[in-house]
Amino acid sequence: MSSEILTENQKEILQEFNNDSKTIGEQTTKFLQLVYPSYLVDSNNIKDYLDKSGSDQLKGMTFFRISSCTADNVEKLFDNISERFQKLFTALYSINTPIAYGLISKNGITNLVIGTYPYEDTESVKSITQGMLSSIELDSFEPSFISENNKTNCYGILSGIPSLYVNGEKQNFSLSSIMRSLNGQNYSLLFIAKPVDREIISRNITELISVRDQAFAVSKRNVARSASNTETKTETDTSTDTKNSVAGQVGSGAGTSIGAAAGAILGTFLIPLPVIGTGLGTALGGAVGGGLGTLIGNLVGKGKSHSEGYSKSISDAITQGETVSGDIQNGFALELMNYADSALERLKAGQNNGIWQTAIAYSAEKKHSRDIIKACLCGELSKLDSEKLPMLAFESEIETSELLVIPDFLNSQKQNPLCSFLNSAELGLLCTVPTESVPDFELKLEKKFPLIASRSFDDVIKIGNVVDGKRILNNMPFALSELDLNKHTFVCGITGSGKTTTVKKILFESKKPFLVIESAKKEYRNLTVDKDVYTLGRPEINAPKINPFYIMPGVSPQAHIDYLKDLFNASFSFYGPMPYILEKCLHSVYSNKGWDLTLGYHPLLVNRNSPIDLFDINIIKERYSNTSHKYLFPTMQDLKDEIARYVEEELKYDGEVAGNIKTAMKVRLENLCVGTKGYTFNTNEFIDFEELLQKNVVFELDGLTDDSDKAFSVGLLVVFINEYRQVQKEKNGLEESGLKHLLVIEEAHRLLKNVNTERTTEHLGNPIGKAVEHFTNMIAEMRSYGQGVIVAEQIPTKLAPDVIKNTSTKIVQRIVSIDDQIAMANTIGISNKDAIQLGSLETGYAYCHKEGMVLPAPVHILDYFKDEQGSTNKLDDFVSDELLYNNKNDRFDEISLSMVRSILGGRTKIKNMVISILNTLLCENETNCKLSCDEVMKCLYNELINCYFSPINSCNQWRIQARFLSENIITMMVRGIYCTGVLPDNNFGPLLESVLYSPDEENIQKIKSELKKLYGTDISKYAKINIASLIRRTMTTNTELSGTIRSYFLKVSDYTVNEIEKMVKGDSLK
Repeated sequence: MSSEILTENQKEILQEFNNDSKTIGEQTTKFLQLVYPSYLVDSNNIKDYLDKSGSDQLKGMTFFRISSCTADNVEKLFDNISERFQKLFTALYSINTPIAYGLISKNGITNLVIGTYPYEDTESVKSITQGMLSSIELDSFEPSFISENNKTNCYGILSGIPSLYVNGEKQNFSLSSIMRSLNGQNYSLLFIAKPVDREIISRNITELISVRDQAFAVSKRNVARSASNTETKTETDTSTDTKNSVAGQVGSGAGTSIGAAAGAILGTFLIPLPVIGTGLGTALGGAVGGGLGTLIGNLVGKGKSHSEGYSKSISDAITQGETVSGDIQNGFALELMNYADSALERLKAGQNNGIWQTAIAYSAEKKHSRDIIKACLCGELSKLDSEKLPMLAFESEIETSELLVIPDFLNSQKQNPLCSFLNSAELGLLCTVPTESVPDFELKLEKKFPLIASRSFDDVIKIGNVVDGKRILNNMPFALSELDLNKHTFVCGITGSGKTTTVKKILFESKKPFLVIESAKKEYRNLTVDKDVYTLGRPEINAPKINPFYIMPGVSPQAHIDYLKDLFNASFSFYGPMPYILEKCLHSVYSNKGWDLTLGYHPLLVNRNSPIDLFDINIIKERYSNTSHKYLFPTMQDLKDEIARYVEEELKYDGEVAGNIKTAMKVRLENLCVGTKGYTFNTNEFIDFEELLQKNVVFELDGLTDDSDKAFSVGLLVVFINEYRQVQKEKNGLEESGLKHLLVIEEAHRLLKNVNTERTTEHLGNPIGKAVEHFTNMIAEMRSYGQGVIVAEQIPTKLAPDVIKNTSTKIVQRIVSIDDQIAMANTIGISNKDAIQLGSLETGYAYCHKEGMVLPAPVHILDYFKDEQGSTNKLDDFVSDELLYNNKNDRFDEISLSMVRSILGGRTKIKNMVISILNTLLCENETNCKLSCDEVMKCLYNELINCYFSPINSCNQWRIQARFLSENIITMMVRGIYCTGVLPDNNFGPLLESVLYSPDEENIQKIKSELKKLYGTDISKYAKINIASLIRRTMTTNTELSGTIRSYFLKVSDYTVNEIEKMVKGDSLK
């Protein structure tokens, strides 16, 4: 064997290496103190660094629960969210506010929370958070930081620097693994951060620069020595001569020291050692020095590649006495420089966006749950990053009832070694919402829409406020103008989405009279305004009576017939020849009532004395002022009878076909002639729409269960309103209309169905489609009459598309079906791709789009109003059926009369009775008139008893019968052979009713006097001539003349019979 003796030069080199090792050890310690202080903490003594009043500190924070957040970039979702959180923490740093973020799971509910400290900064933090994270939903949250039943939790603290970028790629971090792994368990995890003063940041930057420079100074050494003339040899039993270098010993000595200092840098140990100061290098050297010794040994002694030349040079120098030189790099110094450079970059970035002293504290009721949190955190934060040390986990076994233990730093000016300095970008990486599906939190992927407030002076109808997510922007109202409403409005949304409240708000704020047609509910009656409520199908409350065949003054009869034809076709399933039969019979019933459909007038309603002033509006108004004019119009019973007659007598179909058509049409019309529907539609009564449209009115169709009946009711009201507005427009000429009235149609699809409007085949028409198209156009044209229309619909695709297209303003609340979403998205500027978010709207929220807007505005609809004193009041004031019931005292008389009409109407026997009593009143003396009145009333009574009729609520049946007879007598007097030629005045009807009810001599004389005025002739002779004419038309050789004449009276004198008999037998009637 051989041994080598170190020269002086070699000793100097070794001493330099040892000094370098000491320097690196000192700078490493300094680096750890600045960047990774937790590596200098003894894990057995972490109590010294914990806050003894940690729960009080946490109680002093105000927490908010984050239940949802919104993002609009699906492709780079995490980047989108994390960047917004980075901006948030940068903003919060500027106001020097400590914050907390994390998870508090208790009682099966996982709460993603954000907290602020102290309490005074709560509103600032909330406002900044809502500003930076648009559409974030923050709810007040008050957690308890004391464990239930004083249980001791298992605690942990994680310290270190997360890897934001690895190889230039941004890393992801998510709490989702924890939230899913521990779903339903009780645990807590908080990232608590406190802003670091900029002076401290600057000082740390200066010290890190010093560390980097010190490492650079020892990162490379030049080694030079002269060759030795002495060569020591040791011979052995082998024939091989061996030469050894001193590099191994140099490596061993220098490597121990250098390697010690670098031990922490390499991250060989995951637990810190209780060694502080320059002794750290020595403590760690024994473990890792061999690594550095091997490195140096390879470079100087037996290394390969570039070190081979160096080794050969040394060998040659020994034998030849030449001088050799070379550079030896200190790899650990270079590595320390890299770590220092990385830390410097982080701190320099923090000078701009802020540095936070950050603690990561967690706890769980069970140890394995705590271990899951630690494992998940380490799994998320420990990346393949060569520029950062691994994060360290400290676990405390202290016994306390506190929910969480935290480092002592919130109220201290010193840095706690369990905390780390993170810049806002790194903190934003940690404190970000999950982008995956997790319990109790939703990340909504939605397109952002403009936050545009209504600022125009014309926008006076405020319906709500623009919202950012769910944050209501109280200074940004969304309002409509009267012009917007005049161009029609469409409101849609599923049941419970708030569309009724939206419509109520519009009605209340518009201050215009309105008429609501409510198909399915009873909600508009509660609106806090003065109003009249009509309940179709429920006459016991307040059902209206509307004769569909009534024609308002100024309306063309032909136009009204066309409207009625389309109304029946749109409401009921007429097929085959039925629409054509209907049209023919509609013409017939008006003609039978004396209407001239060619010129469009009734002789009793115009000025027949002057062809020039035939349609004098004043004359027409005067005639319409007589209540008896209502008997000039057909009724539903008339139409039903005419259809039956037409099918039987005129229609050229075989028996079975004719029977099927007759039955089909009769069934459809019969429904509207009897019961509650007959009360409303089978009547001579009418509604004064001029008066009606000056008030607030609600028509409830809840009492009608059949959709066809509801459609008929909706259409009928629309027809009358349209006709009235047309007449008013013609009357006002070029006068600017403006918004005069609002019509609300709820569930309009019952009338305006989404059906094909084109002909189905070349030879077959499409009456339903044509009718729907007609009504759609009618509603669209109402704009020019000052009639605003609001259509409210649950399912937009059920509605005729043109209805939606013809509305200028659209308010879309939650709709869930994809076809509905796409249909509505296309009308408000939203792409099909983004249409799905129409299904995520909550109750009371809507996307509003009106004229001039490219995209809709998100709006929260207000469900209240403020009075003149500024007090907040609800839109609704409950109105019960009982309240409506008590406001109508004569309803039962009207219901009983309707029942009598339904039972006796159309009977030939009743018609004969009416002719008989009229003839008696015209021809006979007071005695016979009185007896006839008594007899006819008794006959009616018996007829009703046989039909099991019983008046409601002890109504006076005799008076009801008198009204029924009076109506029928007047009907006969305005048309046909008994026509007076003029309309009876408003006093005639009550007088006639009084005569029938109580036929005293005085009343009989009065009625005779009135009849004489109406007929303008000898009424007795007039009646006798009529009877004689009727008999002569049907008389045969077998006719028993006296008996036939007596059948035209109830009580008749022989004198009257003889007079008529003479007329019948005479050559002429005079």
